[in-house]
Amino acid sequence: MKLKNYTVGLALFSIIGMTAHAERLIFPFLRPECQSNIVVTADLGHPIPCPPEYTNLLSNTNLFSTAEVERLKAIQLKYKNITTNSGPADTIFKGMVERQWRIGKRVTTFQVSCFAYTNSAAWEEIAVASIEGTMVNFRTESGDGYNVQLINGRVTRYEEYKNGVLDGLYVSVGFDHCGVWARFVKGKIVGKFIAWNHYGPIDAEAEFKEPFDFLKYAVGKADMSWDKMPTTQTNSIP
Repeated sequence: MKLKNYTVGLALFSIIGMTAHAERLIFPFLRPECQSNIVVTADLGHPIPCPPEYTNLLSNTNLFSTAEVERLKAIQLKYKNITTNSGPADTIFKGMVERQWRIGKRVTTFQVSCFAYTNSAAWEEIAVASIEGTMVNFRTESGDGYNVQLINGRVTRYEEYKNGVLDGLYVSVGFDHCGVWARFVKGKIVGKFIAWNHYGPIDAEAEFKEPFDFLKYAVGKADMSWDKMPTTQTNSIP
């Protein structure tokens, strides 16, 4: 079963016609009726030059700490040699289970490999989906961890979690450049959301002055978490 490579970047193009005819700036990742309390400074029809402080390089310390860059590099190495039944170091294969991927009313069912750590209560669920890449949900016992997508062995999307909700870095990347950058706190987006046009201008930028429920009002699916199927004997891992 192939798991589609649904990236937040696709939302930029799915509503390009709507944005081009808007009378005001429309943040393309959110439904227009939900944008009364955010400040939009760039959209698809009105890109802006990228100021030096927001140059979309992973080495830009205005966007990433040294620890975050090292974490992304380490994750890339961690999943370098995984297979369907062979996981990262210090894990054991626990079996396959079915999961669901929801986008609006459309539901896709697929299988993931489950791995338990031998040195902690952490666990991994990994979906290897051929050309669409590898999708990973990693969590500790307390719900901390990350979701990550890798294509051709490189990290392309990364989302941090604490206590089971988005909390921390939320990015899409390509080689040493960043395509989308934002941060979440306790499940809500706070501060800037920036999307770049490859190595050029900023195609979308918004400022969230207060915590905002981004996942609830996003256009399309905005995170990489999948849903558990109804519990069965073969679906109770981990």
